Amino acid sequence: MPTLRWKDKEKYEHISDINHKAVSFQINEDFYDISLKTTSIDEDDIWKNMLIRGDNKMVMESLIKSSLEKVDLIYIDPPFATGGNFNYKIHIGEEGAKEVVESYSDKWKGGIDSYLNFLYERILLMKHLLSEKGSIFLHLDWHISHYVKIMLDEIFGEGNFRNEIIWVYPAASAQTRSFFIRSFDVILFYTKSDKYMFNDDPNIYMEYSDRVKNALKEDENGVFYYRGGSHNGKKLSQKVYVKQDGIFPRDFWHDIPYIRANTAEYQGFSTQKPERLLKRIILATTNKNDLVADFFCGSGTTLAVAEKLGRRWIGCDSTNHAIHMGRKRLLNINNSNDIFTWKKKYNQSLKPFKILSLEGIHDKGFLPDKFIEKGENIELKNIFETSKPKLSIEIHQNEQKIVIELKDYSLPFMDQISSKIREKIKIFSDWIDYWAIDFSYSQNVFNVNWTSFRTPKMRKIEMRSKEHSHLKSGKYLIAIMIIDILGINTIHEFEIKVD
Repeated sequence: MPTLRWKDKEKYEHISDINHKAVSFQINEDFYDISLKTTSIDEDDIWKNMLIRGDNKMVMESLIKSSLEKVDLIYIDPPFATGGNFNYKIHIGEEGAKEVVESYSDKWKGGIDSYLNFLYERILLMKHLLSEKGSIFLHLDWHISHYVKIMLDEIFGEGNFRNEIIWVYPAASAQTRSFFIRSFDVILFYTKSDKYMFNDDPNIYMEYSDRVKNALKEDENGVFYYRGGSHNGKKLSQKVYVKQDGIFPRDFWHDIPYIRANTAEYQGFSTQKPERLLKRIILATTNKNDLVADFFCGSGTTLAVAEKLGRRWIGCDSTNHAIHMGRKRLLNINNSNDIFTWKKKYNQSLKPFKILSLEGIHDKGFLPDKFIEKGENIELKNIFETSKPKLSIEIHQNEQKIVIELKDYSLPFMDQISSKIREKIKIFSDWIDYWAIDFSYSQNVFNVNWTSFRTPKMRKIEMRSKEHSHLKSGKYLIAIMIIDILGINTIHEFEIKVD
């Protein structure tokens, strides 16, 4: 079998002894009691889905011990080696003023060789995590997919290649006249073995062609269309009865639109993929309660769809703003589209999940350089270590019942923030993108009891919490987590006494 060679590949070819590289996880936030209708769930009694912040190579090395050959589906949408920069939009206040922020750079200092090394060692780890019945889907485009196809043949074996799926979409405002417009992505589908899971599920079917849809008729035996043909110059026709609402999918997917700003699922993330794309992949290759993982989870599409389809999930991303976006998307999942009846709301409660990071790595927000006025001699790390934002609250207490109201929020380094941002701030609440309360904080894990936040489509944020009742008298430490529009994440503690 032909193999692909590139610079430094040999350093990663025998990545098998990986257990010694594991780092422990620390739980940063635990989401088990958002509705205030349930009590704490014992870790031993229930699986908790995981959203993990950190370099996915280190995260996968650390998952090997607990999740070796336990993941049933891996979908990844990694960088495409485009040589460009990708952005997302921050939204400010109720009016939704916007500022474009660089999300990540897809430039590779060592060229294609460095990109292939980056992906190769990570896919080797993914193979360790995949179960015997597991599948992996790599979402790429014309820049790099031809190289990666050869790499995957080597890692998984040519016999475990299942499909090269073409996802075609309309080209948006394409200006070129020097070559044919590029308007499709490539999704490479491999399995761990020949014992893989694949479902003939009507919910993954593609629509009939317009010709068939327009020709559908019905008689006492069901729905049919006439299939044409000819023999010896004579036209023939035959009734073909249809039992399914559509046809089993080909490898050319033209029926799933890409994400526009006016769509309900839009998150303001430039490389966001549609939920209906992941719906087809997840339904085809997993069953309920199977484990789905996305180690480049970005805006959280895979996690949201896995959640709606009753699968367990693990998501990972190295950027804080992706984790924050995923957090909000999951918390708002009841207001999102139902995955089976798209025009209806999902309207179901979120299952328990937790946000983790690698031990010893702390959240420093995602404040980018462009938010600092030019000419200021300041390092970003010093902002977080020496200048904590100030929060003013009012605690409304009636015996055991507590309500928290935000009264003010300010940044001590306000004059060093870009004037483009400052001029869009009208009132203090415009700074706040998300806040959450732990009414009985242990200073170990932040247990989210109540939260309010903004999304691109939902701009109003509550400044006053719902009422919370403490069941026992005593002293309590209340913690309030604030994540502002710059991604600065701070926890503010307040002590109360309940009689």
